[in-house]
Amino acid sequence: MIKIAFLQIFLLFSFISFGQSSNSLLTLDNTFKKQIESIGSNPKINADSTYSILSNWNQYPVIKGTKKWYLFLYKDFVFGTVPFKIYIPENYQNNISSPAVLILHGATTMSSFKDAYKDSIANEEIFYSYFADHNFIVIRPFADGYGPNATGKINFDWVINRFNGINIRNKTNPTYQSLVEIINQLKGILNIDDNKIFALGHSDGSDGVFALDVYKPSCFAGLIAYNSMLTTLGDYDIYIRNTLNRPLYLVHSDLDDLRPIQQTRLIMKILDSLNSPVLYKEYIGYQHYDKHLQIDLPHSFEWMNGISRNPFQKNISWEMSDSNFNGCDWLRVTKFDTALDIAQWHTVLNTKSYNKKDKIYMDYPYYVLNKSVAVRAHYNNNTFEVNTSRIEEVELFISPVMVNLQNPVIVKVDGREVFNKKVMADKVFLLANFSSTFDRKALWVTSIKVKTN
Repeated sequence: MIKIAFLQIFLLFSFISFGQSSNSLLTLDNTFKKQIESIGSNPKINADSTYSILSNWNQYPVIKGTKKWYLFLYKDFVFGTVPFKIYIPENYQNNISSPAVLILHGATTMSSFKDAYKDSIANEEIFYSYFADHNFIVIRPFADGYGPNATGKINFDWVINRFNGINIRNKTNPTYQSLVEIINQLKGILNIDDNKIFALGHSDGSDGVFALDVYKPSCFAGLIAYNSMLTTLGDYDIYIRNTLNRPLYLVHSDLDDLRPIQQTRLIMKILDSLNSPVLYKEYIGYQHYDKHLQIDLPHSFEWMNGISRNPFQKNISWEMSDSNFNGCDWLRVTKFDTALDIAQWHTVLNTKSYNKKDKIYMDYPYYVLNKSVAVRAHYNNNTFEVNTSRIEEVELFISPVMVNLQNPVIVKVDGREVFNKKVMADKVFLLANFSSTFDRKALWVTSIKVKTN
C-alpha cells in the first residue's frame, strides 16, 4: 500500500523550470520515497519512533533558483496533466518551513491550461506580486472549463460544477480534491509549513475559495475571499454549516454589480447566527474589481500572520450529501443514509435570493440543496462525544496530541457509549496517511470506527 502511494506521488509528478535542470529534484524525490519505505520495512523502528521521525521530517532538496516562477505538471486521474505555476521566494531554505498561499484567479471561462506555459502573470497580478514580495510560496493553478480559450472538455473549474447537468445533481466537482492533492504533493518536495497554508481569491476565485471552505478545509489555516457570491454554480451541496471549521476573511464592496452585496449580507446573518469564525468587511463606494483590493491586501496579510491551523480543534461540525466531501481534520463520515430520520438540531440553513436586476428580494431560496446528513463532534480528556443525523458510521482519527494513549478512549454516539478501550499507534496506518498528505503536523497514528446504532 505504501509503495503504491509513493509511485503515484513521485513517478507521476514532474518538475519543469524555465532554463533550469530538474534532475536534482527528481533524484531527491526518489531518495525521499526510499527513506519512507525503509522506515516501513525496518522492524526495529516501531510506531512511536516512526511518529517522531515523521513529525521532525526535514529532508527536502536544495532549490538553487529562487525568487522566480516555476511550472509544475501534476498528473491527475480525472483531468489528466494539470499545469500550474509556483513561486519560490528569495528567502526559501530547504531546512526551514515557509508559509504558502493557493491563489485562485477569477474569470475562469477566459482561462485555459495553455496560460500556464506563458511567462506573464497578467490576470489579477496584484495578488501574486504581493505575496511573492512577502516571501510566501505562491501556488497558482489555471482553470480550464468552458470558454473561448478552453483546450477541451477538461472541466477543471472551481466556480462551475461541469459534472452536473439539468437532470443530474449528485456529481461532486473533483476540482477541489485535485487542488488539495496538488498542495499535498508539493509538500513532498518543498518545506511548506503545514499550519500556514492559505487559500485566497477574488470573484470566481473567491467562490472557489469558499467552496474549499465547505468541502475540503483540512489542509488550510484560513481562507480569504474578495467579492464572493458565497456559492458555486451547478453545485447542490453548499452546506454553510461547514464554515464553522476554519477562519474566513470575507470582503465585499457595495457597488459590485456582479455579486450584489445585499445577498452577501443575507448570508452573513446566517454565518453570524452559527458563530462561524468569519471576519467580514465592506468597502463603500467601490465596485467589483477596484482599488479596495489593493487597500485591503495588507490587512488580510496581517490577518494571515495571526492565524495558524489547529488540526486538533476540539469541536467539528460537518454536513454533506456525498462521500467525496466526508469530513474535516479528525472526523470522517464513512456510512450514511439520507432516508433516515433527521435529528432535531439538523436544520436546513438557507436564505432568500436577491434579484440584482430588479433590486428586490425573492421568496425562493438562494441555495438549492440536496438532502443532507450531519454530525457534530467534540472531544476532551480522552472522551469523544458525537451527535449524528442520518449517519450510520463515523471514523475518528487519533493523535497523541489529542488523547493520552496510555488511558482508554471513550466514544459516545448520540448519548450512548459505544467504545471504551485503549488504542495503540499503528505504524502502517501512520505511514499510509503521511504518504498521502505529507503532513508533519496532523499525524494520525490510528483511527476508531464506530457505528451509530
